[in-house]
Amino acid sequence: MEREIAKYSYIIISALIVSSIFNYLYQVMMGVLLPKREFGILGVALSIFFIASVLTQNTFSWSGTRRMSSASRMEDVSRVFRTTITGNFVLALIASVLILYYSHKSETYFVLNALIVMALILTAFNNSYVSLLRAMKKFQQLASANIMMSFLKLFFAVILVVLGMGAVGGIAGLLISTATVLVYLAYQATKIKLPPSKGFVRDMFPKTFYVSIIFLVITFIINSSIIFMRWFSGSDVLAGDYNAALTIARAPFFITAALITVLFPYVSSPNDKREEYAFQSIKYIILLVFPICVSMAVDPVTWLNLFFGKKYMGGAGVLRLLSIGIGFVSLAFMISSNLVAFEKLKVPAASLFIASIVQVAVVFLNEDSMLASALSVVASSTVAAVLACNILCQKVLLQSIPKACSKNSRCLFSPFGSVFAHPS
Repeated sequence: MEREIAKYSYIIISALIVSSIFNYLYQVMMGVLLPKREFGILGVALSIFFIASVLTQNTFSWSGTRRMSSASRMEDVSRVFRTTITGNFVLALIASVLILYYSHKSETYFVLNALIVMALILTAFNNSYVSLLRAMKKFQQLASANIMMSFLKLFFAVILVVLGMGAVGGIAGLLISTATVLVYLAYQATKIKLPPSKGFVRDMFPKTFYVSIIFLVITFIINSSIIFMRWFSGSDVLAGDYNAALTIARAPFFITAALITVLFPYVSSPNDKREEYAFQSIKYIILLVFPICVSMAVDPVTWLNLFFGKKYMGGAGVLRLLSIGIGFVSLAFMISSNLVAFEKLKVPAASLFIASIVQVAVVFLNEDSMLASALSVVASSTVAAVLACNILCQKVLLQSIPKACSKNSRCLFSPFGSVFAHPS
């Protein structure tokens, strides 16, 4: 069993790394190929999609996986799967109505958001099938779908943008890849024989509410700032500079996501080392994520020039602030993930909700839309990180930090320490 778990862990982690590279290349290539204004429009539309899609990624999908994997009868699996599909579809439909309502008068964004809505509906079904396949331990198929999605998005978006479709081409690439992967996942799901069943599982949503809040707020902190900036400034050109800075600043967050994928099973396992693993996860953020964020904050011009040349130098000041914010939100995300592993959900969800209120308040209290949006990320992520650290120390690490510090002190203060300290 342990060998099988290790095998599938390597498969999923490898797929995550490859797909993250393709996803990041998608953002960079769009910035290189599109005019500044079009890249700004694309950034706003994608941020709307990222925030809305979190609802179907976490609310019913993970709860569905847990229930289907522990079900004793296939009839129960069928009922949970029906509930997962229905719940994800309803959430996507509600989000779609809100997106179209707030953009139906915009000549610039209505077509793009219509495509976003289509992708969002398809994503609801994608996440439902992923929930089923994950429960049935079809990890190779899920890894293939993950890589396929990111590669096809990059491939078709580049072709359509080169053909002159602009930001619409970038979103169309997302839609085509989502539809293609849905066909693939549906085909794989047909190989699982689900018997007919009746009814729904009515208590799934309350048990996933707090986890959904955690993931939604983290995504909101990272992606909403460009939406606020465009809303208050009214300039898609400024949004282009902002999107370039946000694209680069997101890179350390991909590292955080990979670290959480690797470490979450260790922290959630019921053993006497889980507190030590939680402490090590914070150490990895300090050693791997913070140095990159500091480098971006110190010399944002070099980073922008490295990825985009001189095209988006107007975003240098924004990148300086966003990189600091992403560093703190990465720490908050890691700690929140640890608290989820320890089944302490309500307090981190409430803390992150407070952080989101701080973000909105900062945006509304400053007249400079670009500065206010970037500062809102710094303020909210700082609040989130401070509250998360306080909660983790009080509820989990208060008694275990001295032991973990003693064991890992050399790793913390040595630039090569992370190479030699791994969970065992």
